[in-house]
Amino acid sequence: MVKLSPDEQVSIETGYFVFTLMPSLYCKLRCPHCYLSLEQRKDTTILSVDKVSEACAKIDAYYQKKRLERKTIVNYWYGGEPTSMGEDYFRSCADAIGSHFTAEKGYDIHHTVLTSLVGVDLDVWGPIFEQYGKGAFQTSFDGLMRGKGYMRVWDNRVREANARGLEVSTISVVNEALLSDGPVAVLDYLSDLNVAETSWLPFMLNAQNEATKKYDEFAPRMDVWSEFMIALSSRWLERKRAGLHAPEIGQLRFILRQRELGDFANIAGQTLFLMPNGDFVLPDYGSDSGLEYMQRFGNILEQDFEEVLRSPERRRYIRKQILRNGNPDCVDCSHSGYCVMEFWKKNRPGDDCFGGRNYVEWVLENEAEIRHFTGSGGVRLY
Repeated sequence: MVKLSPDEQVSIETGYFVFTLMPSLYCKLRCPHCYLSLEQRKDTTILSVDKVSEACAKIDAYYQKKRLERKTIVNYWYGGEPTSMGEDYFRSCADAIGSHFTAEKGYDIHHTVLTSLVGVDLDVWGPIFEQYGKGAFQTSFDGLMRGKGYMRVWDNRVREANARGLEVSTISVVNEALLSDGPVAVLDYLSDLNVAETSWLPFMLNAQNEATKKYDEFAPRMDVWSEFMIALSSRWLERKRAGLHAPEIGQLRFILRQRELGDFANIAGQTLFLMPNGDFVLPDYGSDSGLEYMQRFGNILEQDFEEVLRSPERRRYIRKQILRNGNPDCVDCSHSGYCVMEFWKKNRPGDDCFGGRNYVEWVLENEAEIRHFTGSGGVRLY
């Protein structure tokens, strides 16, 4: 049998799978940065528990054939709004997943739920986060981009979660509303909320926000993203030096961790999104427009998992990732193996790259002190 160290588990094929579950795309919210169309967010179609179980059986069959001693499955509940499917569905689905990926077979499984939180009854979902998420969950935080009423409800829910002893992490799309608040105030606010970890993504162009003109209204340039991240991380260091709580910063930890793993650790080889119809997909970007869309690799209900992984579409996708989308700026960049580029795309002329080079270089300049407060460099971004 093949035994891999944790550092070698950087792809699905080598035993690390970020299984991004999107069994429903339904969401009642209308967030400006959402990659889903209004039609998709109104669709109440749900991939049944039986079909999710069928998908997991095929994934397990693939891993049994590979005879890896250790496999890590991170079940990342995305969407849509995952809680909209109801607690009975979630419990049944998570139990079905667990019945295939057992410790006896060498699986280490985790469940992380990404929720807007505003419509979530924590009397119901708190015990679910405790049981399946080991007492933790992730929630979207985008400041006043979503409105004052939304933020009041969200703030109350986070404080209620804290009072219940749950660990709250946030994921944010850096936008003009957050920039207006300022990185210092934003980090201090999340620190006051006792948030455990934060993640900060660039604002991407998609069909929805292009059509509504929200991209132009809310999306900053990448050089502005890097400036925000540098100031945010500087404030994080200030709070750490003073012995104050500050949420861990996912991108900061990711850069240092990925730097230890080699040149191709960040090529999106460890994740796939499962859609309501059984398709496995990943975000991709138009070569000219830069418009985000979902690239399909195959359908797990119609194919074996290995067929999906080895499909011509996924092979092309991985090749594009390895070749950095043919972008000479990225091919020649010494940081390309550990930058924050999630899915490779062309950079905008006259702007910092989508890998956040300016921020990466700041992190490396301050590496010794950052490592003092983060140990070995932290966890994966996912």
